[in-house]
Amino acid sequence: MLSVVTLGFYRFWMKTRLRRHFWSAVRPDGTPLEYVGKGIEKFTGFLIALVVLAFLIGVLALVLVYASYAVFQGELEAYLVAALIAVPLIYFASYRAKRYVYARTRWRGIRFGLEPAAGKYTLHAMGHLLLTVLTLGFLWPRMTFKLEKFRTDRTFFGDQRLHQGGRWWGLAKSFLPTLVCIWLGLGLIGRVAFLEAGPQATDSGFFSPSEQMQSLAFVPVLLLLGVFLYLRYRVVALRYLANHKTAGGVGLISRLSFPRVLWINIAGYTLTNICTAIATFVVGAAASAVLVAVYPGLADFGIFASGAVTEGTGISEEGMPSAGVSLAFGLFLYMTTLLFFAVFRQTFVLFPTWRHYAQTLSLTGGEHLADIRQRDRDHAGQAEGMAEAFDLGAAI
Repeated sequence: MLSVVTLGFYRFWMKTRLRRHFWSAVRPDGTPLEYVGKGIEKFTGFLIALVVLAFLIGVLALVLVYASYAVFQGELEAYLVAALIAVPLIYFASYRAKRYVYARTRWRGIRFGLEPAAGKYTLHAMGHLLLTVLTLGFLWPRMTFKLEKFRTDRTFFGDQRLHQGGRWWGLAKSFLPTLVCIWLGLGLIGRVAFLEAGPQATDSGFFSPSEQMQSLAFVPVLLLLGVFLYLRYRVVALRYLANHKTAGGVGLISRLSFPRVLWINIAGYTLTNICTAIATFVVGAAASAVLVAVYPGLADFGIFASGAVTEGTGISEEGMPSAGVSLAFGLFLYMTTLLFFAVFRQTFVLFPTWRHYAQTLSLTGGEHLADIRQRDRDHAGQAEGMAEAFDLGAAI
């Protein structure tokens, strides 16, 4: 509620409190994790990053739009180039955000840490992304593994460096079904495009319009199947990577279950949407009573007066709200709906997922934990400022 009242400024403190709750609920060997970050760190980091990004992106946008009109007589090309430029910034911001989170996380009083290598990580990620695009997605598991290894091998628990073992082809088998769906979909689209470009093929009777429609009909099916298989790949990859992480003599064993994660998300989002709809209707009905008391012209709409105001029905008529009031009220209902969705999503999706991750993860070699010593505090610069500006990890 404070996030709505403060027009979103409280979100930095909200995320801090959420993290403290989530971290403290994960208790290896009965000892909870600790999150010691502060909301003011996120807020100031966000302001600094916003000023820098606004200047850089503003100047860059002007240059790109001018060049696009001068060369192509349009602005579409400028937007495409800007989107490509934003990709490395997103990788850069995500690494810095992880570094801040690790620097503010402790277990048994020992700090975690991540080496400052955001620029190198960005170059590393862009190289793997280029290879993935050139191979039509075949090297996606390699990119997944290499980026995780880059981060893990630079992560510390106290004075002990973590290590990511395994091989990237250990992920390839689980990604293969997704890749087949992608290639089949691209093949069908390419086939239809070929038919459109070569009407003589259709005239000869080799391909018919009905065959084209049948080809296109399979594309959405392949898309949905590909999304499902990719979600499975994400869970399998997380389990594989966890099982090959070590910190000296300490290791991990993950028994993460895709069916369980899938059920949590299906049931969780169903409950989230139902509860959001009910809560929004209740708030809308209560707001309608207030509006009818202030604007008698809305009495005919009853409990749906708030919806009528949001849609602009009867604006500026006698006894009706003005356009400004309607706009402000519509924004209020929109933000309230987002608030309810975020609250119920935390309750029914994120927390149960975290709980399943924690309950299926085990530590091995616990006797070696006594050999790990404390590390110096990492100030982590501007917190998660750039990640907040790009709205990365907006939940927790």
